[in-house]
Amino acid sequence: MKRFFSSGLVALLLAAVLILQLLPMPVSAAAEQPEVDAGAAVLLDAESGNLLFSKNAEAPAYIAGLTVMMTALLAAESVESTAGLDYTASVTASGTFLTGISADASVQNIQEGEVMPLRDLLYCALIGAGSDACNVIGEFLSGGSISDFVDRMNRRAKELGCKNTRFANTHGLPDPSQRSTAHDTALIAAAFVRHPELMEIVNTTAADLAATNLSESRHLKNPNLILRSDYTRYYYSYANGIKSSYTDEAGYCLASAMKTDDSYVVSVVLGCAQRESEEGFMDIQSYVQTKLLFQWFSQHYGLRDVVNPMAPVAEVPVSMGDGADSVVVCADGSLYLFLPNDLSIAENFRRNITIYSEAEDAEPLVAPVQQGQVLGEMTVTDKAGKTYGPFPLVANTTVPVSRMSLLRSKLQKTFSNSVWKYSVIGLGVVLFLYLIFYLRYNIVRARNRRRRRQEARSGK
Repeated sequence: MKRFFSSGLVALLLAAVLILQLLPMPVSAAAEQPEVDAGAAVLLDAESGNLLFSKNAEAPAYIAGLTVMMTALLAAESVESTAGLDYTASVTASGTFLTGISADASVQNIQEGEVMPLRDLLYCALIGAGSDACNVIGEFLSGGSISDFVDRMNRRAKELGCKNTRFANTHGLPDPSQRSTAHDTALIAAAFVRHPELMEIVNTTAADLAATNLSESRHLKNPNLILRSDYTRYYYSYANGIKSSYTDEAGYCLASAMKTDDSYVVSVVLGCAQRESEEGFMDIQSYVQTKLLFQWFSQHYGLRDVVNPMAPVAEVPVSMGDGADSVVVCADGSLYLFLPNDLSIAENFRRNITIYSEAEDAEPLVAPVQQGQVLGEMTVTDKAGKTYGPFPLVANTTVPVSRMSLLRSKLQKTFSNSVWKYSVIGLGVVLFLYLIFYLRYNIVRARNRRRRRQEARSGK
């Protein structure tokens, strides 16, 4: 009976273990993706380009007024790269700037011949939803040709890594040939947030622009409700810009960013609708879902140091060091990524370290070694195969040379030199021959002395 009970207990335990192995393992909280009510959505680390969340990220979609981000981005990049051009530059509206703008489009009523600073045009485009301002900017930056500017927009999109984006205009008004994706739009937004002047504009909830030669002052109110504290259902205090939009074809769209630890995470939601909330409000889901993504990110993600410049990476042997036979190297640079709070850095990132003095056929490292001297390099690869770096590896201390070791080394080098070897051998041969000659000379001399003495005695 005991034997039966024991064997039955063992069988029961084995069955329990098997069942536990078949059950799904618990996953980290960060891996529990939120349910996002949008046609497509992306949450992206603006610094690394890593996707933190995606839904239909590569699906073709209309992005409507989010197109203006690219128009403004090219303006900011032109200011930074063109001598003599700044945001105060005066821009005159031509007679052709209304090309392609329908009568029902959102405009700022810019008139032919009106002169405005470039900065004010960017306000009109980014928070005033002025399609006319977008065309004026495009003509100004391309020498009068909107089509040339659109070509430039498409080239820049490719440079940013956008694989499924084609722009047909500067403003995003409906056009059957204009398409993008949530991922591509997030890449454009990631480039946009690197420009403080642009971020200042898109974070402005209201602005008064100075009167021009043909217009009274303009009062602009930002339609991006995630920035507006008077819309408590949508407002998120950590949100930064960027652009909201709506057309029948695109639905409600929003590109936004959240700044944490001097880095941005970018959110893009496309194809959203209005839904009735539990309180009976018709909520615009582009704001609701962006807020949901930011809150999910804040709860489960943090900026983690994958490469810390203060952390030792390797110990490198050093010859002829005074009081030290090795030196510690650290990365000359850092890598901080938004990662799940419970993710193990050691288990998910592989370091590939190269020490120059330890490579095949390389000369060993010899003192003196200066602090900050580059002694190798390192790359870091994540589980998805993405590689970061290379990061130079530098000595974290100075290792002076040992005078005694240096003298010993010089002597060894001297005596190991082939010319010196042959010189010593030649000198040895000469000394040997001289010794033989000296001995033979003294022997002959001694014999002669004895013979003379014998002859002298015989003569007596």
